[in-house]
Amino acid sequence: MGETTGRAPSQVCGAFFEDRFGGLDDYLGGVDTVFGHSAAFVLRRDVEEAAANTEFSHSLSLPRPDPNEAAAAELLAGMPEPDFRSAMVAGLGPAIRNPEARERVSNICRARGIPWALTMQGFEWTGDEEIERETLRPALSALDDPRLARGARVEFEGARQELNVGTPTALKQAISEAASAVESAMRVVLDQRSISYPPGASASSLFGHLVDEGLVPRHMERLVLAAATPRNKSASHGAGEVAHSVAKEEAQAVVASAAVAISYLATKLP
Repeated sequence: MGETTGRAPSQVCGAFFEDRFGGLDDYLGGVDTVFGHSAAFVLRRDVEEAAANTEFSHSLSLPRPDPNEAAAAELLAGMPEPDFRSAMVAGLGPAIRNPEARERVSNICRARGIPWALTMQGFEWTGDEEIERETLRPALSALDDPRLARGARVEFEGARQELNVGTPTALKQAISEAASAVESAMRVVLDQRSISYPPGASASSLFGHLVDEGLVPRHMERLVLAAATPRNKSASHGAGEVAHSVAKEEAQAVVASAAVAISYLATKLP
């Protein structure tokens, strides 16, 4: 971390806390609220143990490691991924304008299997290299079409932004926005083909109209509607006694599936 940002772990944490949290206890309280009591408990335990272990983890011939730096390094290593990304951006400070610094951080993410790239605006979800090349880039190119830009693109970009936020609530919203982007793309195709449909038509109903008009074969239903089922199960309907929980990997997969569907639907525009 220090080599990446040019600042000590405690300085990175200080930059992250500034204007956000009053200190470690305040931050852990936020983790408890957003990510759950277990996440906050484990993080506090690991941070305290890292500081305590400095007393016994050094040679008599070398100075004792700074317990504050050890605690800060453990905090950065163990904090929820969205907070880690925010801390990285805060730690870089003005250096984020340096392309070499951004590329170095992005390379670290790729080496660790973290599907994020650092840009001037902060971290951007990319998926792994194959997903980025074969799925996201074609979808973003298709969404440049002015007919898709005002609805489907706004919703798809919203889904990616919610992935960036990464909280449990945001992950559910990412799924919802991804499914909405696919629905919007289907509506645009139908509108551009002058095919009528009910204003409140569901995703499956919209797909049925595409099939009835011979624009898509029925066997493509699972591909086009891949984002709709997780949305209905986890993001849009009440859960009952136990609240829905969406895993980060699930949300990422749904957004990627929406990208595939949008790329395919864009080929059906006149």
